[in-house]
Amino acid sequence: MRLSCCLSCAAMVLLTMHSVSAKESVIKTLLIDGQNNHQWQKTTPLIKATLEKTGRFAVDVVTSPENGGDMSKFNPKFSDYQVVVSNYNGEPWSKETSTAFGEYVKNGGGFVSVHAADNSFPEWTEYNEMIGVGGWGGRNEKSGPYVRWREGKFDRDTQAGRGGSHGKRHPFEVIVRDEAHPITRGIPASWMQAEDELYAELRGPASNMQVLATAFSDKATGGTGEHEPMLMAINFGKGRVFHTTLGHDEVAMSGAGFQITLQRGTEWCATGEVSQPSVTAAQLTAKEVAMKDPKTLELPIGHNKADFSGAPNISGEGWTTLFNGKDLSGWAQKNGTAKYSVEEGAVVGRTSEGSPNSFMCSEKDYSDFELTFEVRVDSALNSGVQIRSKSIPEKDSGRVHGPQVEIEASPGTAGYVYGESTGRGWLSPTQTKTDALKNGDWNRYLIRVVGPRIQTWINGRKIEDIYDPASYQSGFIGLQVHGIAKDTGPFQVRWRDIRIHEVK
Repeated sequence: MRLSCCLSCAAMVLLTMHSVSAKESVIKTLLIDGQNNHQWQKTTPLIKATLEKTGRFAVDVVTSPENGGDMSKFNPKFSDYQVVVSNYNGEPWSKETSTAFGEYVKNGGGFVSVHAADNSFPEWTEYNEMIGVGGWGGRNEKSGPYVRWREGKFDRDTQAGRGGSHGKRHPFEVIVRDEAHPITRGIPASWMQAEDELYAELRGPASNMQVLATAFSDKATGGTGEHEPMLMAINFGKGRVFHTTLGHDEVAMSGAGFQITLQRGTEWCATGEVSQPSVTAAQLTAKEVAMKDPKTLELPIGHNKADFSGAPNISGEGWTTLFNGKDLSGWAQKNGTAKYSVEEGAVVGRTSEGSPNSFMCSEKDYSDFELTFEVRVDSALNSGVQIRSKSIPEKDSGRVHGPQVEIEASPGTAGYVYGESTGRGWLSPTQTKTDALKNGDWNRYLIRVVGPRIQTWINGRKIEDIYDPASYQSGFIGLQVHGIAKDTGPFQVRWRDIRIHEVK
């Protein structure tokens, strides 16, 4: 809904989109517009749609008076909201409104600055601390340093000069510089932004600021020849701020990179976490721009079929045993010469020197399901479990291919998702090594695969949550024994208590 400046902002229409699980609450969000040297009348609906189409946000819009209007009437009730998103670049707010906003963020409110919002309020000290760096409005070296990525680290450049510039609009590569932050932990290391203004020469106090991603401002497009900050996270008192310089117009906001980082950044500002699934390079690639019209975004298939907010309940009803503990009925080996047997109620896979990867595969295909098993693996052996995988004659003579949940000794990549023989490499955009798997012991895996979403847990610890529409939506389950080099091994991996819950 749109609220005029003189109406209460308290009314909130909650979304009924089922991508929000029963354990998650919709994030109450306020979007501010009304003055901007950019076309806010066109971009505000796109920001609102981008957030609301996740099912995670309910967005109210409040519009300021026009330029020259009575700003004393502009007094949103910020405290009614968990996060405020600014699409505003115009006249100063009243002292009362500015003070209220500063107190709101300082006391724990979230704030998102979108593109030209960082041009606002050059004389407002607290605002410039919130956004870290800003541009135009008379900003110069007295406002603070430039922040650039140089020789593998960030440099605070105090040279004299203007604050704020950009070359001609063009698509450009955004490079993640902080893969550990919740906002960027779930996206590829680099991706192409749709045609946009690449902001450069922003300057400000840059205190308590983490630069999450940069882009190269090429002199050939009228840029600075520097790697300039594009995405930033700032702590201001108890509040969290996400500053994105992306999003000049409708084209820029139709870029999947802008949408995904806005969604993730806004949730982080509101909650300190990001519950949305990670995205793979198939969705966000450094080779070409991925475009999505925010107004026509659709929730993924299966979004209403499961509670994605927690791990599957393996003590609940509806679970079926896939392995009877006695023999390999219902399973068949594909590829390789590794030896599979049943011993002491477990499937035992033993390596075969010189063999390619081997797989013991379910004879039945599965679509949407939750899977659990226990596994114990030799520390020197890499293994995995295939999900929704295929073996077809026209694909590498029947080579097994599809998503694989990794099994690897700690510290390692256990629980992350790899595209076995797909040519896509890791489907998990980042694979920070963990110690979730207990070496030399049995480990409980939980996997949920519903629609294009894949979630994994090891021993109760959540490892991965990705959105991968490029993979098969149905296929078999396979127990992998990895190939080994000559004069190594033999090694073994054991699985037991393999059960599945088909999600209907």
